[in-house]
Amino acid sequence: MLHSKFAALNFVKAAMIALLILSCISFVGCGKTDEVDTDKVGTLIQWLKDEDSSVRELAAEELGEIKDTRAVEPLIAALKDNDRSVRSSAAGALGEIKDARAVGPLITALKDDDISVQHEAAGALGEIGTPAVEPLIAALKDNNISVRRRAAVALGEIKDARAVEPLIAALKDVDRRVRDDAARALGKIKDTRAVEPLIAELEDVNGGVRRDAAGALGEIKDARAVEPLIDALKDNNSTVRWSAAEALGKIKDARAIGPLIDALEDDDNSVRREAIKALEAMDEMDEMDGRQRW
Repeated sequence: MLHSKFAALNFVKAAMIALLILSCISFVGCGKTDEVDTDKVGTLIQWLKDEDSSVRELAAEELGEIKDTRAVEPLIAALKDNDRSVRSSAAGALGEIKDARAVGPLITALKDDDISVQHEAAGALGEIGTPAVEPLIAALKDNNISVRRRAAVALGEIKDARAVEPLIAALKDVDRRVRDDAARALGKIKDTRAVEPLIAELEDVNGGVRRDAAGALGEIKDARAVEPLIDALKDNNSTVRWSAAEALGKIKDARAIGPLIDALEDDDNSVRREAIKALEAMDEMDEMDGRQRW
């Protein structure tokens, strides 16, 4: 079934490309390159209204590859298509084009019923970058959990310092998945303002949040996190323990050597593996220091 669907899509795409080539031939002899491009974009925009959803989906993808701003408004309209694959492709295409006009509609698309559309919309907002920061910060307070989650993810991709305090506030969200995404986003931004709030999240009731807080602290690499992460090596959740070990390996503070050696006796293989990697990283650091002193 899946194979036949791909075969059908490939046939449609081949037909689309053939038609585009034919539609452009008349211009080539005259050397009218701009007109050829205009004709191609115009044709693809028309195909966004085709009765076949496969054609609409592939037209959106092609427009994303071309990155022509004339396609922005038609692609925004395609975010309301009745086919989820078309909506997803339209969102992805808008991310490729990176036009600020798409920010508002993409924020709305974060509420889409389909998770793939939500993901594509969040990714597109991350690609658009700076113009999307303030709307995404506002979206962190949306009543819809999916919107808050995707907003946190997108802000982590953009890495704008304006998002740090709002993401810190999101660490207290009632939904643990939002707290997860906010912690990971803060780890990507790597702003030291997040260190103490992330340390506090090592006590979160949810193991996933504790794990991601530890991971974020490892990305920021602030010495204040060393002792709390050492304590986290004894967490009752094995994913928290291995995340703490991994983080300590990134921070490379000598205080963690003894506790990491103790972690080699952990009953979970993933924890032992991360402890070994962390100790190896510290050993490499010591060797480098030794060469510098020599």
